[in-house]
Amino acid sequence: MKQWLFNGVWRVKVTDVEPHMNGNQQDGWQVTEVWRNGTSGELAPNDTAFKDQTLELGNGTAVKSTDSTGGSLSQQQVNFNEMAPSGQLTYQQLFLMANVDPSNKPKGLLLVFNGNQLAQWKSRPQFTTSKYNFHFNLGCVASGAAANAEGGSNQVMATEGCLNQWMSNGVWKMRVTAITPNPPDATPQNQNGWLVTQTWENASGRGVIPGGGADQGTKFVGTRVSDEFLATESGNNVSSFNAVGGFHLGAKPGSDWAPGSSWTFQQLFVGGGLVGTDKPVRLLVTFDAKTQNALPAVPHYRMPANFRIDLTCSK
Repeated sequence: MKQWLFNGVWRVKVTDVEPHMNGNQQDGWQVTEVWRNGTSGELAPNDTAFKDQTLELGNGTAVKSTDSTGGSLSQQQVNFNEMAPSGQLTYQQLFLMANVDPSNKPKGLLLVFNGNQLAQWKSRPQFTTSKYNFHFNLGCVASGAAANAEGGSNQVMATEGCLNQWMSNGVWKMRVTAITPNPPDATPQNQNGWLVTQTWENASGRGVIPGGGADQGTKFVGTRVSDEFLATESGNNVSSFNAVGGFHLGAKPGSDWAPGSSWTFQQLFVGGGLVGTDKPVRLLVTFDAKTQNALPAVPHYRMPANFRIDLTCSK
């Protein structure tokens, strides 16, 4: 418990194990896990052949996360959560079962990846150890160096800014002007996400589109805008692609951006463990500058091209 394990891709620790109650009746156990992306690129556990979780009980019984609908749904919170480099998700994994004996307490947790399958996906990050599965002893608690060693990547390089401050990388200029609950009139207990109001402007002097490729021949060329990540006080981060439709920048009417044109929109962030009481503190905006800057005859980014916007300060 509370010890980081690292396989070259993911760093994970277990912080708590508690009974899961259905009214006055215990129907299983809930395990609080913290996941961090230890690679240098955006990644979800499903991208690395993450298969299943197994809770081992004191009497030798093994309960899989996928043995119940509730357990499967809770595992999907982590499976499909896109995380930025050093991005984090804290969530509760459910293990539900019939006829629970509260005295038969969990003693171990096993997290399994399909390493052979991942090895066939050559373009994805690979495990750096043959012991890439995680097994946690829930009967002991780590302290000292074992509790603090995280491993993995550092946060991505980015230009720092504040709310209402214009950010520019020579291709795009943007600022965040507001962040509100979704729905806007929801209480923290009832909201299902956050809306980030932002304005983008084409600062390149060329006709551009946010993605790759080109439009109308080479009149509008790609700029490879990647993603946005909303980070909260607890350290969780959520990708714009968790929302239906993904990153809304590509939904601009007409899709093409003439030189100097601008558009204001609201980006929805949902899922990924977001709760109304865990306030957003940063927005990370990422660009595939390495690929873009290697191409001829297209706008090139100033480095660092990414933006990290502090939502607790304002200009």
